Amino acid sequence: MKTLNKIIIALSLVFVLGSCGNDEKGPVVSDAIVAEWHLVNVSGLNSIPQVYVNFAQNLSFELYQKVGEGRYRKYDGTYTVTGSLVSGKYSDGEKWGSDYEASFDEAGNLVLTAQNGSEEVCTYKKEALSDTDKADAIVVTKSVEDGPRFL
Repeated sequence: MKTLNKIIIALSLVFVLGSCGNDEKGPVVSDAIVAEWHLVNVSGLNSIPQVYVNFAQNLSFELYQKVGEGRYRKYDGTYTVTGSLVSGKYSDGEKWGSDYEASFDEAGNLVLTAQNGSEEVCTYKKEALSDTDKADAIVVTKSVEDGPRFL
């Protein structure tokens, strides 16, 4: 009986110690992506468009983009995160132009790499668009109302 107790205790210790892993892989993308981001770099472009995106905890997003000198255009929709792959669609049902592999650089910037064959890399810094620009933005509800969307 003492031997059986020792075996049970030994197996319990193996189970408990084996389940105590130390996962130091950095932030989980689905949690770390939740913030307001400002586009600061696009691979291959000298002129960076004015783009802000807010990924919310409830898996919704708001995208503000300005092309030229006009007002910002506001788009919204939903997104999903599977591992480090981020996908989304606009509120009119139109899918993003690509899914993106998400990562974070040493400075904590969000790096989205397009998975549509272009390999375009976009870097976003945590920074919110001003409330004034948000309030003044033109809300776009259908893809035919405006030009191409950034995501």
